[in-house]
Amino acid sequence: MVIAFFYLEAPGPLSITTTAADIQATSLTVKWTAPADDGGSPITAYRVVILQGGKVMKNENVTDSSVRDKFIGGLEKNTYYTVKVYARNYVFEGVAAQKIFKTKYEGDCPCKA
Repeated sequence: MVIAFFYLEAPGPLSITTTAADIQATSLTVKWTAPADDGGSPITAYRVVILQGGKVMKNENVTDSSVRDKFIGGLEKNTYYTVKVYARNYVFEGVAAQKIFKTKYEGDCPCKA
């Protein structure tokens, strides 16, 4: 008789790949790569959190695990935001990838219709 043990863990780190072209005056498109390690269970969702000065401004779920970007509107011009992206598998949410971005001073909103 063979007994196999499987350990599920939180997903490994992902990378935020947002560039300057993804940042506007009142919006940004957060982009990321999937983690190389899913923790032993497929990635089921992502969570994008936008903070301003430590205060959560947006907390958005992306429930389609094949989607790796999220449009975030309603931001203030010329303002720093901390962006965190978490990957989730069936059991755990991994440690957030984190970057700080500054919205542009002026410009049009490329809002999705």
